[in-house]
Amino acid sequence: MELSKSGKGIIMIALAGCLWGTLGSMVKILSSYNLLSQTIVFWRVFLAFIILYSYTYLTNKDLLKIDKQGILYSALMGLVCQTLFNIMYFISIQQTTISTAVVLLYTSPIFIIILSRILYNEKLTKWKIISLIICIIGCFLTVTGGNINALKFDIWGILLGIGAGFTYSLYTIFSKHTLKKYNHLTIIVYMLGFGSLFILFISKPSDIFLIDYDIKIFSLLFYLSILATIAPYILYSAGLSYGVNPSKAGIIATVEVIVAVVISFLFFNESILGWKLIGIVMVLFSVFIIRLDDSNLKDNLNITEKKPIINQHHL
Repeated sequence: MELSKSGKGIIMIALAGCLWGTLGSMVKILSSYNLLSQTIVFWRVFLAFIILYSYTYLTNKDLLKIDKQGILYSALMGLVCQTLFNIMYFISIQQTTISTAVVLLYTSPIFIIILSRILYNEKLTKWKIISLIICIIGCFLTVTGGNINALKFDIWGILLGIGAGFTYSLYTIFSKHTLKKYNHLTIIVYMLGFGSLFILFISKPSDIFLIDYDIKIFSLLFYLSILATIAPYILYSAGLSYGVNPSKAGIIATVEVIVAVVISFLFFNESILGWKLIGIVMVLFSVFIIRLDDSNLKDNLNITEKKPIINQHHL
């Protein structure tokens, strides 16, 4: 049985979440080389921009054409969804703990549902609410193992963590709007370009040249830029173009937490049993529940009807 367009979109978003889930482990390895988080973020975003810009230029340079409004949206997304997000997230980790920051980051589906209701008049159905509650509890259990002591209650760190969740959610909100007019590749290219420019002011990219040459470091950086940045952003935006509502996309993408925990178990010998395993099951169950919400299927198709994933005049 062939999948519906919305079904394909859900798979794309889930794959994007899986790829984003590898990010933490890669950063953890790179940090062991005494690289600052800001330096790693800059090279991740900058290399992604160079690679995607070059690919787009060689394959279809028409996609690089953009008007002033598109530049403004891309700059805003680069500032908010890349720079501010990373600043808030990493400071939150420093002020609290990794577990606390990650749990706060996954308040993002809440913001997506609220903003989608306000800006796009999406229906707030019982399935969305049930799925969201199960998802948030599942994320908490997956990250903390049910141990409340894993969280550190620092007011400043908590506020920044919530801010990170909010800026994280805005990529979904901005994307739904921009996809009505622009090709997803166009926006992603310029978002990454502006993001690397803004991040430059808070990082020390030259630090990468102060460490001894190691092919592993540069291999990881290219992995981060291609498989943990370019690919998931394209898959996620494509999923939205295929008709998945932002509120659903935010919940589906939380499979990122599961992948991160499984990788920690496989390669860093971290426990995955007990409450963590229950949390993983809950997150997966929340994604299944969101599929039951077919009451707004017509709304799901609005984006696709207005704008196909790749415009005919771009081919």
